[in-house]
Amino acid sequence: MQDCDEDKRPLGSQLDALRGVLDGLGALIFTKDCSGAYTYANQRFCETLGTTLTAIIGRTSADFFDADTARRLRDDDRQVLDTGQRLSRRELRLGKNTHEERCYLAVKAPVLDSDGRISGLSGVLIDITDNERTEQQLRENRQLLETILDNVDGYVFMKGPDRHYLYANRAFADLFLRPVGQIIGQDDQALLSAEEARRIGEVDDRVFTTGVPLAVEEQLTDGQGLVHQMWAKKLLIHSHGDALLGFATDITELKAAEAELKRSEARFRVIFEASHEALVVFDEERLIDCNQSTLDLLGVPSREAFRQLSAGMLAPQFQPCGGASSELAAGHMAAARRNGHHQLEWIVRRHDNQAEIPVDVTLSALELDGQPALLATIRDLTERKRYEEQIHQLAYYDALTGLPNRRLFFDRLAQTLARSQRSGRHGAIIYLDLDNFKPLNDRHGHKAGDLLLQEVAYRLSACLRDEDTVARLGGDEFAVLLAQIDDGQPDNQRDATQRHALDVAERIRDALARPYLLTMDRDGTAAEQVEHHCSASVGVTLFPPCEMDGEAMLRRADAAMYAAKAAGRNQIRFAAG
Repeated sequence: MQDCDEDKRPLGSQLDALRGVLDGLGALIFTKDCSGAYTYANQRFCETLGTTLTAIIGRTSADFFDADTARRLRDDDRQVLDTGQRLSRRELRLGKNTHEERCYLAVKAPVLDSDGRISGLSGVLIDITDNERTEQQLRENRQLLETILDNVDGYVFMKGPDRHYLYANRAFADLFLRPVGQIIGQDDQALLSAEEARRIGEVDDRVFTTGVPLAVEEQLTDGQGLVHQMWAKKLLIHSHGDALLGFATDITELKAAEAELKRSEARFRVIFEASHEALVVFDEERLIDCNQSTLDLLGVPSREAFRQLSAGMLAPQFQPCGGASSELAAGHMAAARRNGHHQLEWIVRRHDNQAEIPVDVTLSALELDGQPALLATIRDLTERKRYEEQIHQLAYYDALTGLPNRRLFFDRLAQTLARSQRSGRHGAIIYLDLDNFKPLNDRHGHKAGDLLLQEVAYRLSACLRDEDTVARLGGDEFAVLLAQIDDGQPDNQRDATQRHALDVAERIRDALARPYLLTMDRDGTAAEQVEHHCSASVGVTLFPPCEMDGEAMLRRADAAMYAAKAAGRNQIRFAAG
């Protein structure tokens, strides 16, 4: 008997070790007998069902899931037990008590006894809910961005370091009479003549080599054999593996008009008057002439009134770069005279209401009555700037709350860390998650949840300084970046930082704990006001210079937030260490 007991101990130890391994896995693991009753479940499976192993053994799927889910699981089990074949599929499961739908990748296989007969089945479940949601959001964002770019008045494209196209908008593909799918993966050699591809390749090489954005004039032949003059701006996008992003505008008509202007004064007048773009003829001393589009753009009642103005009256004192408009204009005009033409972006001011308008200006040198003059072709960039701002908003800001998103938060965190390393000053990250948020969605729908998140964003912003950043990281999770908040005294830098961070965290907790009164618009009925009480669990971590990277610090703050939740919610906890 003593020998037998000693033989059993290693087997028991092995079983315990095996259970420990299965409990430590991130997947949900279980076994069932031939009747569908559970015979084993690892710790993760028990935690997901919110019960214990003892309460699971001997029970069936119907005891833990809704009727439809239980029926699907029973049918899958029966298929494995009847065929003896492994089954792998994507499953949607709805908890019987929680009513929370989760998505799993499920693999089920038969279990054989010592005689090779099927005695039950085993299952492994991997939770892919968050991955599914993230992929859906990425698909929606990409679709929205492509819709915007396909409706931009111009040609947008992206090339990889191998000079093959990674992206092209619809207008660019239509230029070559091809669907977008036949542009992607091709290079300029496949679309253009050898000479055109060589010239464009030289410009691309300069951008890739120097990393400096370039704005150039290019010539290319489209799918119908027509030659186009393009004004293209090219720059590197480092976030896409040093891809080249290009924006091109067809200036074929403008170039043709310039050639005609040099050949014929009469034809110049016809084109001048018919142009939809604003055209202005001037010299150093006076405004000589303009077309109707110019009067419409600048809010001037007549050509006579226009000639009475000076160029300085049609621009603000300073341009966005900070330079004086008069000095910058002199430099641009000199460049146009020197090179024959010159292109720039400018801000003009309407004469009637003083509104400022961004424009693209092409200056062309010409002779008028034997004297040097300039022709300015002016294009309103208001819509293009709006598109650019929309694209920037989509890339860096949360669409629901208007707060910075995760990407912009980490950009600012990286900048703050760099400054912290140079100055030796401290900062802090506050990570918070709303308590009691899900019941609001369950009872009143996602619109109520959206209204609550927007109010939370407003309250958070009101608690911070202008130099601080609050971002929505996703769902009901937010992060706050407090930049360089100590008083600069070496003896108490960290203590001062901690006191300030705690003070801000307390203000945030108090602000978010106040009742929320949400106005819900109902179709065909009067608006309904919903009162909701919602607190927040708050985690805080400090960042002395050179301690760790941004991702690691956010994880520390996240861990402190979960410690606050574990302590009963509506709490503040500092990260350990």
